Amino acid sequence: MKQIIFILIIALSFSIVEVRANTFSSPQDTEFSDDSDFDEGFEDEKDKSATADFKDDKKSSDDEFAEDGDEFSSDSESSSDEGDEFSEFTEGGEDIEEPKQKTNWNRFNWAIGILFATFIAGLFVRNEKLRKLRPVFLLAAVVVLGFYRGGPGIISSFQNTFLYAIGASWKWTATVLFIGVLVLTYFQGKVFCGWICYLGAIQEFLYIGKIKFLQTEKAQKVMRIIRYVLLAAILVQLIITHSIEWSRIGPFKVIFNLYSPNITGYVLLFILLISSLFIHRPFCKMVCPAGLIFGWITKIPGAAVLGIDNTTCAGCKTCNTSCQINAITRDDKTSHLDNQECIMCGECMSDCKIKSIQPFRKNKEHQTQIVLKGIKKINIKK
Repeated sequence: MKQIIFILIIALSFSIVEVRANTFSSPQDTEFSDDSDFDEGFEDEKDKSATADFKDDKKSSDDEFAEDGDEFSSDSESSSDEGDEFSEFTEGGEDIEEPKQKTNWNRFNWAIGILFATFIAGLFVRNEKLRKLRPVFLLAAVVVLGFYRGGPGIISSFQNTFLYAIGASWKWTATVLFIGVLVLTYFQGKVFCGWICYLGAIQEFLYIGKIKFLQTEKAQKVMRIIRYVLLAAILVQLIITHSIEWSRIGPFKVIFNLYSPNITGYVLLFILLISSLFIHRPFCKMVCPAGLIFGWITKIPGAAVLGIDNTTCAGCKTCNTSCQINAITRDDKTSHLDNQECIMCGECMSDCKIKSIQPFRKNKEHQTQIVLKGIKKINIKK
């Protein structure tokens, strides 16, 4: 069923992108050029180039009259002094102000809309009947935020937030989405990842599920280490270059805009498509820095986490079987729940016949990581 939905999405994507392109008369008017991840990597270069051209024009304009300036060289000192009021403009344009960047309210409005949808999803996941609407949320995310919108990415928002924090970016509107999801994650869990993120949604629609890789608890730890390494690499790159280089090669921009400015984007897209067939959300597990940071929120006291009722849990493997993201793994006939990896999809809550697993607030009883061993045999890892 998921594959059929994905084929329909791909069939519609070409018309959606074409409609989006025809809606706007020029590249400057499009959503894509307004705030997409593609353009963010080039904006600094454009600004620098424009400033340099302006300075060159100013310098050439000064040189144009340099030869004729001798006819006024015999003027008195007082005449020279009078010209000092304009001296601030005679230093080759050094004091000329660069054009101020306009506030991107369009991106801000989209971020607020996405956060509202995330909040609604956080309410739905706690209701057994409304939980069944999750595929609708995922489909809407792919169509609207992906193919129509072109991708107001959470990863881009995370990088802009970091650049803003170190004083290297003025795009405060680009930080709203990431900061807002951080807050909602504390109160509702990683609902954004499980219900709204179009990056994860497109991977879910691709996943076949018949052949499974990297299912053990050890495999989850290795993939998390890979994410730590990539996160460190991204932060170092941002500190050094003050630009978002990921936007040049991100495979999701290639999917949703049907274009890549370089061959690397197509190569990464191929890897993503193939791996998504056999690994559930491979990008989320091994690459996504935003999801990794959202997982840290579950370590804060009072944060929303999944837990079990000690008096009802039978210690079976039903929740383990239903958890495709492998937040619940099973080793040596014991299930292990790691809330850092949980995306609050709600599948385990729906499949648990005795409704033992439910959302709780993190405390001494309900920790980030727990071992499920059945009634009155629960060991808690602090």
